[in-house]
Amino acid sequence: IVNGLNTIPGFKCKSPGGAFYVWPNVTEACKLTGCKDSEELRIKILKETNVAALSDIHFGQRNAGEGEHLRFSYATNTEQIIEGVARIKTWVEENSK
Repeated sequence: IVNGLNTIPGFKCKSPGGAFYVWPNVTEACKLTGCKDSEELRIKILKETNVAALSDIHFGQRNAGEGEHLRFSYATNTEQIIEGVARIKTWVEENSK
């Protein structure tokens, strides 16, 4: 999932340290797609690609200067991960300004 997310314009994802989720920085993806923040990006991705994620606001207050983040679980099969990442990538590419 990390390698796939890093192919999406505006996504920067580091490898997790042992969890079953990733936490990519999507600050640039928000800018590219005209989303005001990660929550707006999350909603658009859910509604337009049927891929679920959580935004950083679901985990407390944002810390100034840390950017926008989404949380994706990878507790599913590889085929679904590949398909979900592909849908998001296509959506970001088609909706970049």
